[in-house]
Amino acid sequence: MALGAITTFWSCENMKSSEINPIKSDTMEIDCQEIFDHIIACQREFDGNLTFEKTILPTLNEIEELLFVVNDIELFGEMIDIIYRFRFRLRELESQIKFLDDENITNSQNLSYILNEMSKFKEII
Repeated sequence: MALGAITTFWSCENMKSSEINPIKSDTMEIDCQEIFDHIIACQREFDGNLTFEKTILPTLNEIEELLFVVNDIELFGEMIDIIYRFRFRLRELESQIKFLDDENITNSQNLSYILNEMSKFKEII
């Protein structure tokens, strides 16, 4: 895939001001808003779960911060940097989950959605 084909979607006609733009390429779209929504759902789902709060939550918070940066990207080089940062956080999250002993976390549909949607970052570059 050509690197020049990666963009964020800036059409704001029907977009709420708090909505996070998707990242699009010629062949796929990464729904950043849905990733954000599922991070919030995970935080609610595992509120008070010490294993989640110590291992997974810090990484999800970093991913959440990266999602907010997507709307402010103006240059192609910034987009490439963000994609690589997402890929790094995805590897980190996958490694953390691998060593968890809590089936409630490892079987979470919200966490599965985040992993599946973020796996598209491996394919985009």
